[in-house]
Order: sequence, then C-alpha cells, then structure tokens
Amino acid sequence: MATAAVGTKRSFSAMSDEGTSRNNVWVGSNTSPSSQDPRTSAFDGRLQRRKIGLDEIYALTSSNRSTPRTTPTPTPTPREAPRSFDLNASIVLIGIRGTGKSTLAVMASVACQRRVVDVDASFQEATGLSTAAYRKQFGATNHNRRQEEVLRTVLLNHDKGSIIVCNGSSLERSGQALLQEYSRTHPVIHIVRDSRSIHEYLKVWEESKLQDLLAFSGPIFRRCSNYEFYNISETQAAHSVIPANQTSVPPFLTLKRAERTFLRFLALITAQGNSQGSIQGNIPLLEPGCPLSDVATELRKYTLAVQIPLSTLSSEETDIEELEFGSDAFEIVVEHYDTFSEPDSYFQSLTAKRVEQISRSIARVRRSTVIPIIYHVLPVDSQGQNPNRSSYLEHLRYGLRLAPEYATIDLSLDEESILEILSVKGTTKIIGHLHAPINWHDTFWLEKYEKAKNLGCDLVRFTRPANFMDDNAAIQSFRNKISQQPGTIPLICFNTGRAGRRSACFNQVLTSVIPEMLRESAEFVNRTEKYPETSWITARECTHASYASFTFDPMQFYIIGASIGYSLSPAMHNAAYKACGMPHNFQTLQTPTLNSLRSLVSNPHFGGTAVSLPFKIEVISLTHSLSRHARAIGAVNTLIPVRHLNEDGSIPDGLDLFHERNQAGHVQALYGENTDWIGIRACIRRGLSPANAVRPNSCGLIIGSGGMARAAVYAMLQLGVKNIVIFNRTHANAEKLVAHFSRLVSTSSSSGLLPSVTSQGPLPTFRILRTRDDPWPSELRYPTIILSCIPTHPVGDSPAPKFTLPTQWMNSPTGGVVIELAYRTLNTPLMRQVRDEAHRSWICLDGLDLLPEQGFAQFEMFTGKRAPRRIMREEVLRSWTDEQGQSDPRMVQTRLERIDDQEP
Repeated sequence: MATAAVGTKRSFSAMSDEGTSRNNVWVGSNTSPSSQDPRTSAFDGRLQRRKIGLDEIYALTSSNRSTPRTTPTPTPTPREAPRSFDLNASIVLIGIRGTGKSTLAVMASVACQRRVVDVDASFQEATGLSTAAYRKQFGATNHNRRQEEVLRTVLLNHDKGSIIVCNGSSLERSGQALLQEYSRTHPVIHIVRDSRSIHEYLKVWEESKLQDLLAFSGPIFRRCSNYEFYNISETQAAHSVIPANQTSVPPFLTLKRAERTFLRFLALITAQGNSQGSIQGNIPLLEPGCPLSDVATELRKYTLAVQIPLSTLSSEETDIEELEFGSDAFEIVVEHYDTFSEPDSYFQSLTAKRVEQISRSIARVRRSTVIPIIYHVLPVDSQGQNPNRSSYLEHLRYGLRLAPEYATIDLSLDEESILEILSVKGTTKIIGHLHAPINWHDTFWLEKYEKAKNLGCDLVRFTRPANFMDDNAAIQSFRNKISQQPGTIPLICFNTGRAGRRSACFNQVLTSVIPEMLRESAEFVNRTEKYPETSWITARECTHASYASFTFDPMQFYIIGASIGYSLSPAMHNAAYKACGMPHNFQTLQTPTLNSLRSLVSNPHFGGTAVSLPFKIEVISLTHSLSRHARAIGAVNTLIPVRHLNEDGSIPDGLDLFHERNQAGHVQALYGENTDWIGIRACIRRGLSPANAVRPNSCGLIIGSGGMARAAVYAMLQLGVKNIVIFNRTHANAEKLVAHFSRLVSTSSSSGLLPSVTSQGPLPTFRILRTRDDPWPSELRYPTIILSCIPTHPVGDSPAPKFTLPTQWMNSPTGGVVIELAYRTLNTPLMRQVRDEAHRSWICLDGLDLLPEQGFAQFEMFTGKRAPRRIMREEVLRSWTDEQGQSDPRMVQTRLERIDDQEP
C-alpha cells in the first residue's frame, strides 16, 4: 500500500517553483488569520476542507461513548518505558487539528533533513477518500479497521528518519495501542495549544465545546505519547527584521520563536550525553559554537538558579527575561497550592487546568530564555508534612514529559519510587533533593548523599534552615567530607533563611536565588512562611558577595582597533555588567598598531579584548592557542588571557578555561576566539523564510574578503550552504579567501568541524565574481543569502563605498535575506535597495542586529556567565548614533517596542 510522504527537498522545491504558493505550509499554525500573507489565498480552499474535517476527531471518542465524556477510558497504559531512542528514530506528532502539528513538522524537517509523513494524507492516498468520507460511506467499523491498517503501515515503513503527523481520527482503541507500543522506542509528542487559538484557526463549534473536547481527549493523547509540547501562538514578528519604515510583516517571521523553541525541544529529547556533561544528537542544538553551549551548567563554578513559583509564571504580565538576569538556570517551583486548587487542597490531583498551567509556563520560559530549566515539585506542604505520594509522583512524571534539563526528586521517597523516576528521565538530569532541620555534622546527610549517588541521581541538593550565623561554619566541613569521597557527583548545599545567606554565597553549583522584584512583595513573605526552603538572596547580591570576598576580581576589558571611536561595544558590555552585578569595566582603545596590546596584557586585571579592524588576522601572531572556530576562519575577534597552564605547559580548553574567568593575576598566554560567525549565523537564520531554507542547491553571496568575510563564509558553511560566491574589489584577496576555505572543507570531513556540508554529498564549492558587470553563474541558483562585509563609512582617505547589488544578482524568485554587517551608517544605498525589493520577499538586517548576537558569545568568554540578552540589545539601540553623532529616535523607538518579540 502506498503512503503519502512529503520529502523536505520535494516540498520546498515545489514552494520555490510555485512562486506565490511558497508559503502554503505555514498557514494556520501559529499565525493568526489577520497576519497571514494574502499570497496564500490560493490555498484557502484546501485549508477549509481540512477545517470541515474536524468532526473526524469524534472518532477518538467513539469507543468511549458509553461512558460520560468527563471520564474517558482509553486503552490502559503499560509501565512507562525509558525515554532512550535511536538517534535516527522517527518522531511522531499527535494532537487534535489546529495545534500546529503540520507546521512544526515542516520546521523540523528542514532543520533535521527528515521527511514528513501525514497519516491522514496516507489514508486518502490508500483509499481515495478522506477519513470522514470513508466513515460515512463504509461505516465506523470498516473505517476503524482501515485506519489501523494505514497507521500500522506508516509506522512500519517510516521507522527511521521521518516526522509522522497523526490527528485524532487515527486513534481508535487499536490506534492508541499501536502508538503506546511505538512510544517505547520512538519519541511520540503530544502537541497542545490554547483553546482560543485552536478555535480561531478552525472556526468550527463554540469555544466551550472545543474546551470540552480538549479536556476529554487530552488524557487519551497523553497515554499514547511520552512527551508534550505546548505550542505558544505567535502574532508578531521579531523586531530586527522589520525596518522602521517597513510596515508589512512576512507571515513566516511570526513563527521564528516557535521554530527555535520546538527545535530546542527536539534537540533535548533526542540527544545523548558527552564528556563535558552537555547533550548532543543529530538534531541541531540551540546554540552550536556558543562558548557555554558545550559545557554543562553543573560543571561550572558559582552558578545561580533563579527560583520562580509556578503561580508567578501563570501571569501573562510576568517578564521572564527580567527574572533571569544574572542567572545560569531557571527553576520553576511547583507548589502544592495554586489558584486553580481549592483553598485547603494540596496535591489532590493533576487537573486539566493545572496541566495547562505547568505546560504553558515551561513553554514560556523556554521561549524567552536560553538557560536550562529546573523543574522542582515541592516535596512538603505548608505544615511541613509530605504530600500525597501518588500525586507528587504524578506531578513529577508529567514534568518529565516536558523535557526540562533538570528535575528534582524528593530523597525521602522509597527507593523503588526514585528508581522508577530515574528509569524514565530521558535526557533530563535528576537532582536528588532534601530539606531537613538536621545538623550538618550528623551522618544523616552523608548517608543521603550516598543513597542519591548509588541510585543514579545526577546531582544532589541539600538545604537546611539556619537560625544562627554559626550554622554556616558547619556546612563547609560537610562539603569537605563530600569532596573527599570517591566518584562524587555535583553537590548543591547551603542553608536557607536570612541567617543562611552567607552559605548560599559560597555554594559553587546552582545556588538558589530569587529575583529582586519579588523579594519585597507580600507574595514572597507569605511564601517563606509556607516553604522554609525558599532562598533569601538575589543573583545580584550573590554576585556582589563573590567580588567583595575576593573570590572574583574586577576586570578590565577593551575593544582595540584603528578606527573604533564610534563602537557601541563598551556601552553594551558595561550595561550587561551592571545588570548582573559585576564590577567590570569595558573601554575603547583606538590605536594604529597592536603594540598597545602588550601594555594591556601586563595589567594583572586584564580580562580580555574584542578585536576590530584591521587587526583580526594580524592578531593571530600574538596568540598562543586558537579555538577550532578561530583556526578554521583564520581570523580572531576576541582575545582571552590564560593565567594557569596545564602541567605539560599547554593551554586549557573547554571547562578549565572558564574556571579561571574573573580572576586577576599574571597572564601567561593568550587564547584567540571568533564570535563574529555566531552573530552572522543567528542573523541569517532569523531572516530566512521557509521557502529559502538551506538545501544542497542553496547559494550565498559575500561582498568583501577581510576578517568579517571569513566569518561570513564560515557561518554559511555551518548552516549547510554548499555554493558560495565571493565578490571583492581586490581579486587577489578574494582568491586567498577561497584558497583558505577550499583547504578547510577538504580536511573537515575527518575532523567533524563542518558536519552540515561535509557529511554527505559533494563538498562545498566557491566562485569569484570579478566585476559588478559579471552575470550570475548559470550553473548556480540565484543567491538567497547575501552578506555585505565592507565598511559603510569613510575609512582614512577612502570614501564610503556606497555599494549596491547589481540587479542581475538579485533574481531569486523567492527573495532572500541581505545583511549589511556594519552599523555606523544604517540608511545605506544597499539597505534602501533591499527595502525597495520587499515586495519580492527580500528582507534586510544590519549591524545593530549582528553586534548583540556576537556580543552574547563574547560576554560568555569574558565572564563565564550567560549574557543578559535583552539588556544588551536595548543598550545598543539607545546608544547608536550615525557618523554625524545624530540618533534616529523613530528607528530606536520602533525597535525597542519590538524587542520583546525577538528570539532569546
């Protein structure tokens, strides 16, 4: 029997060839009807036919019609299987119509190079009828039997390398049993969404009836799946890809956050651990190449986890990014009492409203931050008693369905319950947690630590209420005992309450902190009375204590270049230091030579420097070691001091390199890094439409051949672009660039440096255009990614280039993204040219988009901490002026208003 499988190459090639039809796969998922592009109207008929099929969902409940709709009786769930899968195992998305499954599937297929298989389309291809028409013509019994046959065939034939989309019409009792069994070896993800958005999309039934259906079908879908993803509706586009004078918003831009969040979710649930404690798999990670992306949070020193009650996150007014400033992890605290419970009920059951509250809150945090999530179900109620054991475990099991990076488990539970949770944790790291009023000298704590370690917990967290300052001395003795144990696992250990704040400051792993905005609130005061394990210290206070106690030192940072008086880097980094409570300072050093660098390095408080034109290549001669990215690019934009060498005299890397951040002393070596490519890659990804998703025949154009051009080539290669064309005024320099990267790609297949372009198919190719009059190479597709890496302002005696693209190079039928990497001048001839082509789906970005993106990575290298991203973006916009020193208030205000809609 044939099945309908829509391959990635085929579907997007079709969109490209159909011209105005190219956005059809993106209609009706996260985008509200008002934000849809009118060019998609040709597909309204097909869309309406899918909407009419909503009554097929009743098939889900047909076998349960004899019981009230409030008490569904789906097939019993077997004991949960370990969430461990083959790296290439197919992924199944299930849920009712209107939740965005098809759109999410297309997003994932592009990123993972997997084919999309729609079970309903397979049914229609096999029978010639839709599921509703088949049921009407042949009856429910025959329909159910045929549905089971089709579903079984799809699951068998597409066991590997596919994304399977399954609606409720396929889930009669037999279909439920099939998926339950399939979920033992494959990720089966229940896609959920708020009822209002589903109703607006389907335009069928009253919303109250839809809510009844969701309440009834939810438990059934959960029994058939092992993961759950809350698809938050998007109605606005990221600010940075909409110029101030451009009002039309391409529909695909409203989906960028959803795409990023879903791909991050898939990377988490399908990944496997590595030696650095982070997770890796064959689905692209959130931030490949970012300094902290390859280092597990629990292995770094003096990390902080901000604790936020679930009830606080339930408010749509809560500013999640503001809550996380200065933190390394985001801990969601699930309390026993919330606004949906009866006043005197504690963990009575996991109600449908509470399920949505938890799922939506985790989705909002993941959508707004890049730091890992800790899911913590409080193990005691307000009277200090253990809650209902089964309800506690029910909340914990549900949390694991949402794939938090960390989750706590109460170590006072019996070993069987703990082992059960550990067996189904998937990639979530389990923190064995215990809060008890027992002296630290008691053997109780050492016994509990050994229990957690032997059972298989990944970390341990012990807290104890402190009544006196002397309680803080005993805790260090206990920490020393643990450090002397063989085969230790990371220990989180501190006292709680006002008297325990000093011990929290010197805990090294994921210290619990609270946001400043909550500590003075009545809610916090009430919470500390109910839950004595609540932290009493903020991230800023904890960071300040680290410097006041000489654990860390104030450092001096610089940007060095020949013409950088206009640089926004000092303002951006200094604002970030202030927000995080760090006493660092970032300055500008304008110099015609690199000789000044030697005096900087001799300063014991030298923390590092950003490197600007024209020194990005020349500075390599002063380094003692380069990151693999800087070595591949052949240019450095970030220098890091190394104060402690390995025993063999080599320079430490990875985790060891971060351990000596923020500490003064004699500099023994310099380490070179390049973060420009990270910012360029982020901008390309943000501006690409689905019609222009990177495929083997995609083509990119780069203007220039200097250090930024090298970073641009590397960013394209990391994204999988295999056809790269260079245009530069000096042909010899273009040839040097091509020669460098030709050598790189020929050797990268063995090193694994560029898996996106060297793992399969032919190696990348490079072309050079000699003049603006050259025609575009006939054997290549027109470019959909164009990067201008040349100055936009006068440099020395050289006037501003005033560059524009020859019209024969901009003939892509699907448009594309043009990025001008400079930012001193924004309203350049190139940017005006691209804005004039907006009707042809061309999007423009500029240096104000790039600078923060690469700056986040630099901040990580300089401090070993996550950057306060929104603070840095806002400061860049507020500080910008043109070459005459004039700001553009309208542009700044427009971008500031849209900054909350930008990807984290």
